[in-house]
Amino acid sequence: MKTLFERLDAAIIARKSLVCVGLDPDPARMAIPDVLQFNKAIVGATKHAAAAYKLQLAFYEALGLPGIKAMAETAKYIQDTAPGAVVIADCKRADIGPVAAAYARAMFEVWGFDAATIVAYMGADTVEPWLQYPDRGIYIVCRSSNAGAKDLQDLRVRQGDHERRVFEWVADASSRWGMAGQNVGIVVGATYPEEMTTLRSAHPDLPFLIPGVGAQGGDADAASRAAANTDGRGFIINSSRGIIYASKNPAHFARAAREECERLRDQINAALASIGTQKT
Repeated sequence: MKTLFERLDAAIIARKSLVCVGLDPDPARMAIPDVLQFNKAIVGATKHAAAAYKLQLAFYEALGLPGIKAMAETAKYIQDTAPGAVVIADCKRADIGPVAAAYARAMFEVWGFDAATIVAYMGADTVEPWLQYPDRGIYIVCRSSNAGAKDLQDLRVRQGDHERRVFEWVADASSRWGMAGQNVGIVVGATYPEEMTTLRSAHPDLPFLIPGVGAQGGDADAASRAAANTDGRGFIINSSRGIIYASKNPAHFARAAREECERLRDQINAALASIGTQKT
């Protein structure tokens, strides 16, 4: 049985792409009103150039039961029509053991996601239930992409002779809690490339999920160079609004999404080639 990140790495190699497409449906911005049909069109147009898809659950929950139904059907559609692509639930769940176990069952057994994002603020026992699925995985929020990340994540904490920023302690703990490169990765925002460089240097085997490119101002070139491991991979860069809302024209939005996905794929690959690490 392959681990989550072995499957993701295979998808990256097969598609020669480190792009993750974020499917975040906003009725005010969608080219067509039907969420499922919108998502199907985006997936159909990008499945050759996307190694993963990330569904931000808040957007589906905000639409009530029809949104939840569209979420479940979108996840299944990706698995049926884009074989090998990893499907991530961006849910950022966080709670104590029994509740975390229920969250993990929901994401992995009920909805069938391959991976989920979680927050580990309450410690190891909130992470452990997610690790009971050998073919699934989690990304622990470490260095988020928002401007307010500095409010808490930059605080310096001393333990014994060691002093590190909070996000560095989170990365250290993430490496201990799981099997780095197999079932645990971390979320690191593209808006903080210097911190990303620090984290990659300290944790060469941790997979990175990188949000914040495009609308949030993150730079794909800088993020790619900072995040690459010795194989020239070890990360995926997510783009949501920049891809799925590339056009609001009902006749052309899927084509525009394909072009933006390919553009991001090529930009990442060019950045890696420029530093001699591209091996996809």
